[in-house]
Amino acid sequence: MDNCTLKKSTSFVLMKVYKYAYFLLIIAVSQIVACHSSDKKTNNPTVYADFDPEKLTAAMHQVIDSLKMDTTRTHYYDTLSVFYSSRNYEYIWLKKAKDSMFQVGVFNMWDSVPFEGLKTAHYDCAELKMRMEKLKKIKEVHLYYELAILEIKLSNSMLLLWHDKVLGRTNPQEVLGAKYTLPYPNKALNLFAVLNVDSVLPKVSHYYPAHPDYWKLKKLLAQRFGETEGSETFIDTVGIRKVKPGDTTYIAPMLARRLVELGMAPDSLIHSTDSSFVYKKTTAIYVKEFQRISNVTDDGIIGKSTLKLLNASKNDKLNEIRANIERIRWFSDAPPKPYVMVNIPEFMLYLVYTDSLMAIYKDSLLPVKVCIGQGKEKYFEQRLLRYTKTGRYSDKPQNHETPQIYSTIDYVILNPTWTVPSSIVGREMYSKIVRDPGYLIRNGYQVFDKNVPVNPYNINWRSYSPGNIPYTIRQDAGDDNSLGKIKFTFKNPFSVYLHDTPLKSKFKLNNRAVSHGCVRVENPIDLAGFILQNNQKLNYDDMLIKVGRAPVNDTARARKWREDTTSYKKIVKGTYPIRLENKMVVFFDYKTIVFNEAGQPRFIYDVYDKNKLIVEALDKP
Repeated sequence: MDNCTLKKSTSFVLMKVYKYAYFLLIIAVSQIVACHSSDKKTNNPTVYADFDPEKLTAAMHQVIDSLKMDTTRTHYYDTLSVFYSSRNYEYIWLKKAKDSMFQVGVFNMWDSVPFEGLKTAHYDCAELKMRMEKLKKIKEVHLYYELAILEIKLSNSMLLLWHDKVLGRTNPQEVLGAKYTLPYPNKALNLFAVLNVDSVLPKVSHYYPAHPDYWKLKKLLAQRFGETEGSETFIDTVGIRKVKPGDTTYIAPMLARRLVELGMAPDSLIHSTDSSFVYKKTTAIYVKEFQRISNVTDDGIIGKSTLKLLNASKNDKLNEIRANIERIRWFSDAPPKPYVMVNIPEFMLYLVYTDSLMAIYKDSLLPVKVCIGQGKEKYFEQRLLRYTKTGRYSDKPQNHETPQIYSTIDYVILNPTWTVPSSIVGREMYSKIVRDPGYLIRNGYQVFDKNVPVNPYNINWRSYSPGNIPYTIRQDAGDDNSLGKIKFTFKNPFSVYLHDTPLKSKFKLNNRAVSHGCVRVENPIDLAGFILQNNQKLNYDDMLIKVGRAPVNDTARARKWREDTTSYKKIVKGTYPIRLENKMVVFFDYKTIVFNEAGQPRFIYDVYDKNKLIVEALDKP
């Protein structure tokens, strides 16, 4: 081997040695850095190690003072400030938050929030999930702030969710106004019962209202969540007032497609109408059925109400379910049976009996048709604004919505008189009386001045304005009385009651929002029998005899009547009150989703447009 070759070989070997040494040096440096880094991590306090309680207290005090200044959303930071101060800022959650099983339980609880009709953003679910998952990665400089904000926001989240699941996120009287008088809150709530790591998950996660429709609505909500994707046909209503069968209209093809999407018509309807702009009678058949089940007039005419129902999107239906779940949270405890319940938008009255009643009442769960109050007049808000400025009676808008009431029926009154409300006198009778005071006499009305009868011809009616008539007008009992033959009274701030009516034709309508606020009952005799079931002194048979009907039970008094004792067969002509020995609960509910015996839902027309108000309140921060 020559010198040149030897030098090259030696250089090659040295290069190999240098590279290997450099590689070892890199490894050594990396290990030193890793060890140093590990030492820093060990020295950095985390939730897994002890932390300085004084520093945590100071951080919690600072964080809670900052959070409670937030006026943009609902929170309990003011309450929590007092709560933590009373316990010297001792934490609740921080030690437990490291437990993976606890985290899974809390995460599952938050994941279930949308299926309660609530929004996860209101409870900081996403933020708190992130904070709990990153506990191990908190840097030393931010440690106490991060721990404090996790502790306080977690407490706030628990309090909010606990309150909202039990009592509702919203206050019904704030949302719906004075016409909501059902009992609220419907149960006492120990708000701080959930600030306990051992009981919070079973208490909050497993709570549910006792109302029988709750689980049905919750199941329906879960089903509808999966249906919100996909396109939907929207019927443009600009320039449309009413479309009748046979009319030519550009919405005819869209109407057919929408009926198919809603499951109201077969696919073949689209093919038979795609090339036609005529609203055919074949399409009207499906429209009428859609109107019928929705509780609007089933005449096949496409008007404002029908268009609103047809254009209700999948998301609108989702919100309708949410609104009805919120109503259950407001009022979930059924009263003791038996009781009477009116579902306002359904135009139905239900008689709910106990299992021990006689066979005559076994069919009493069948609904009874009712008529309810008309809604607010057109442009109500604008007119109300104008009235507040002018104060003129003629500018005052009318709102005849039937209120939501909870009370007890105390009297069944046969052959009632009717004291006409001043609003009806001023708006509907005044002009007739001014033209001809004899109108009152011909229609069975009497005029009273402080309970003293007055001849209507002796009154200068023109000297009074329609909104300031100082007389009481009362309609005598009789066949033409607006309250019919029977009235059912119960205390309430609106002077509303259940009653018979001579206008029986109104019960043939699907949309029966036709009264001034009281509830007209189609079968008042049956209702009276149900209400008088526990009366002993004067029972249902006695009432039937007094109105000229045959008794239905085999009692001594009924047998005496059947023996044709004429002295006992006295039909009552004048007003006759029957006092209930055991008052019966009556309440007016408002549910726009009802279920049949098979548990199938039916969405019905929101006659007073209340769902929108509830959803808007639910979604506020």
